[in-house]
Amino acid sequence: MNTKRPFKSLSLIASCLLLLLQSMPVKAQFFSDLFNQQSKKRKLMAEQIAAYQVYLGAIRKGYNIAEKGLNTANDLKNGTFSLHDAYLTSLEQVSPAVKRDPKGRAIDSLYRQACSLFANEKQWQEKSQMLTASERRYFDKVSGSLLDKAKLDIDELVQVLTPGKLQLTDAERLSRLDKIYERVKDKYAFAGHFTAKCRKLALQRQAYKKDKAKMKELYGIQ
Repeated sequence: MNTKRPFKSLSLIASCLLLLLQSMPVKAQFFSDLFNQQSKKRKLMAEQIAAYQVYLGAIRKGYNIAEKGLNTANDLKNGTFSLHDAYLTSLEQVSPAVKRDPKGRAIDSLYRQACSLFANEKQWQEKSQMLTASERRYFDKVSGSLLDKAKLDIDELVQVLTPGKLQLTDAERLSRLDKIYERVKDKYAFAGHFTAKCRKLALQRQAYKKDKAKMKELYGIQ
């Protein structure tokens, strides 16, 4: 019987066990590194997922804001802001206090009187023939310009007193009336002053003409 074969087998087994024991720390380190890498990957993936969810949340929030803005614009378009519309509509109305303000009638009266002053003076001057042709043209130019400007004041007066024309508070309408009244009053005063000067000039010439005719009649002086 050969006793060396079992011994060799035992030696071989012992050598294998020794090699296995020697390699165990290396394998343990390998598995440890592998597990660490997997853990890092999972952590990184979790962070990426969290960031992606934040990004999606921001997008959803942006869409919600945009949708809310569109709804607000649509509400404005459809007139849901009824309070604002009612306020604007009320501004277009003319209150009784504004209608009763005496300046409205006074403005219209002053304008009509200015028109009458120029019309009457023009008629008188044409009949008397005391002004030269050039002076009569100047009279027409001045009277026409002033009455055109006064007509603009009357147009503004109509807008202030007519509902639906302007969006103004009562205070703003009354302030407009004050300003229009002052402008028309100044124009009327100028019309009176200008026509009076024209009449005075014509009367002076008329008196001079009469005196000259009388002197000629009495003394034969040319």
